Amino acid sequence: MLLEAIMLLTATGPGRRRVRAMGTYVVLRELHGWERHPGVRAACERLLQVLIGDEPPPDMENLLEVNIPEEVEQQLQRLDREEEEQRWWEQERDPEQEPHGPSREGPSR
Repeated sequence: MLLEAIMLLTATGPGRRRVRAMGTYVVLRELHGWERHPGVRAACERLLQVLIGDEPPPDMENLLEVNIPEEVEQQLQRLDREEEEQRWWEQERDPEQEPHGPSREGPSR
């Protein structure tokens, strides 16, 4: 829920600038490395993409108001489902597998 709230804050240009200024990227990058739940990792990835992405043109500054063509939206939904299914199968295959990123023991010395 917290990631969703931060995502809503990044819907507008001023919100994205504020979230970036707070150092959110570094925290989210670490969370992504440690998080085990595939849904939370996916939400974290989406938010990181918003934070590191280029700013949209002025007429599209509010990301909640951007009109996406129906065929593009369907394709994106299909890709999301495929990615979610892939993560599910990977977790089913090896539920003890560590996520990509730093180990639970911390960085190696």
